[in-house]
Amino acid sequence: MAPPVVKQRADAARNRAKILATAEDLFARDGLAASVDDIATKAKVGVGTLYRHFPTKEALIAAIVISRIARVAERAEGLIDAADPGAALFGLIEQMVVEGVQKRDFVEALGAHVVFEGSAADAVRTRFRRALAKLLARAQAAEAVRGDVTAPDISALVRGVFAAGGDDAKARARHLGILLDGLRFK
Repeated sequence: MAPPVVKQRADAARNRAKILATAEDLFARDGLAASVDDIATKAKVGVGTLYRHFPTKEALIAAIVISRIARVAERAEGLIDAADPGAALFGLIEQMVVEGVQKRDFVEALGAHVVFEGSAADAVRTRFRRALAKLLARAQAAEAVRGDVTAPDISALVRGVFAAGGDDAKARARHLGILLDGLRFK
């Protein structure tokens, strides 16, 4: 027998949403060093309210990063049936790099090998990996992408663009260009 579903009060749901939105903005701007106290203050909730929703800073970070991975997975799923799967895959990779540049916490979380455990994290990672693998397979079938490339290769290479480019936009653009050229079927 499944446990009963507990419905969250409307004010609690609003507070959770405010906390997540504020934390996402602050982490994106300041990286993972943003303080929980600052997040609570800017969200206009008490620190206790924040901790009732997210018992640790890591739990708050996990919720945000998991949400971002889910959005990327959704984008990838939406591109699987694209008329030009090669262009769709390259566009997805470019979007991932752009989002990584704009959202420092996402890059820091990936670069620091932050481990998000639990069924929600596992489910969203699996969803993203499957969508990326399907899109890649279609791009390879269309001979837009080399046949020896795997979905884990793409994830690792995108993280490499983040790590190597740092705050240097020209270097990052050059590395992204090299990555995309290296993936192309020749």
